[in-house]
Amino acid sequence: MDLAILVQLLINGILLGGVYAMAAVGLSLIFGVSGVLNLAHGEFLMLSGFFVYVVYDRLGLNPFLAVALVAPCFFVVGYLFEMGLIRPLALRKEHVRLASATLVTLGVALIVEDATSFASLGGSFEKSVDIFVPTLVLGTVFLPSLKLVIFAVVLALIAALFLFLKYTYIGLAVQAVTQNRRGAVLNGVNTFRINAIAFGIGTFMAAAAGGFEVIHSAVAPDIGLPLTLKYLSIIVMGGLGSFAGVALGGVIIGLGEALVGFYNPAWGQTVAYLLLVAILLVRPKGLLGK
Repeated sequence: MDLAILVQLLINGILLGGVYAMAAVGLSLIFGVSGVLNLAHGEFLMLSGFFVYVVYDRLGLNPFLAVALVAPCFFVVGYLFEMGLIRPLALRKEHVRLASATLVTLGVALIVEDATSFASLGGSFEKSVDIFVPTLVLGTVFLPSLKLVIFAVVLALIAALFLFLKYTYIGLAVQAVTQNRRGAVLNGVNTFRINAIAFGIGTFMAAAAGGFEVIHSAVAPDIGLPLTLKYLSIIVMGGLGSFAGVALGGVIIGLGEALVGFYNPAWGQTVAYLLLVAILLVRPKGLLGK
């Protein structure tokens, strides 16, 4: 392989992995706080991508501004999703509650996918934003400036989430619930509210990733569940409870898909699961799991 092509693939893989990492961090936050495996996570990402496309196409707004308008709305969606569908199951026994909640999220995922397919938003199932940004050229390497901008925003959002969790009262409460729910309750933390906030933040991260997905690639109604499974692979690969591990796992998956997909695009979609198995054989607790 030519060195310039290799460098190009590595850059593309890192940039793709950044978007994966952001969505996976959101899913990890939801699971860590509530214990619920939100199988509708990828559907919210897909739905956000469609809404960003609609705002861009019908209102003529800059796609990044469209993301800034749409993604915060999905915080409210996630918050209400937890309050309306997950919280009513709280009085059940723990294992029954978690199993029931997971099935509820699966049901929502299937409903959203079918409803989006039925609506089809103008005929074509696949939607993408047509935006031109000049490509940067460094010698024989082409840098996709659009993806660079997206990667910078992704890093900023992940950093903002980290600072929020570390330095704000709500963020510290989120960490307390994640580490010891019973202890958090004894110290006066409203765990129901924290669960809803975690769902809101996690869904916001997925929505932002969906907006970036429609900008640099495309979204379709059937991408939700496959993406959710990919994010779960990233979380397990990185180590449960480790945001840094999840971010690292996202980048590794992005690199793997870029490199393998160059030779065989069909294998590019399965590389996440192959890497997951390989890493767990060496480190059963994940890359940065404790």
